[in-house]
Amino acid sequence: MNEILIENWNKIVQGGDHVYILGDFAWKNHARYIHVLKGKKYLIVGSHDRMHQECLRLFTEVHPGLLIRNFNGTQFNLSHCAPLVWEKSHYGSISLYAHSHGRITEHDDRRRMDVGVDIHAYRPISLEFILFIMQKRAYGIKGGGDEVQKNVILLQERNKKLLEEFNAQTSQKV
Repeated sequence: MNEILIENWNKIVQGGDHVYILGDFAWKNHARYIHVLKGKKYLIVGSHDRMHQECLRLFTEVHPGLLIRNFNGTQFNLSHCAPLVWEKSHYGSISLYAHSHGRITEHDDRRRMDVGVDIHAYRPISLEFILFIMQKRAYGIKGGGDEVQKNVILLQERNKKLLEEFNAQTSQKV
């Protein structure tokens, strides 16, 4: 399995390419994989990325999360886990994550995507390909404009009623 992953990576990635790894890089032998995989590797730390500082220094950069502010006019939010909302999520930015291994249902109206290799033929995918996928989706702000305002009002009304109910049942005032 590991040799196939290395082969798939190195068929696609060239020496100068920037590769963003959205966590859980390797279970062990981190340094070996960092050395044999082509490209400049940027690690977004995942839940299983427990490695020595010497290994972390082998990455081009290491981050808890990262914003790519302008790639072909699009902002990308990179994180290990899937967020529900993210920086500029209502203004066209795209969220990329990997932790879920394809277990989160993706909707065509959301600009977020699981980019883990386990659901992409065990190979890295490019930002260009991600933009292509997003163009094919029927994305947009579902219920934008007036619908968003109506939802905010409904939430405010619901929370006001719940607060009144809470205060009536307890002596606490929130």
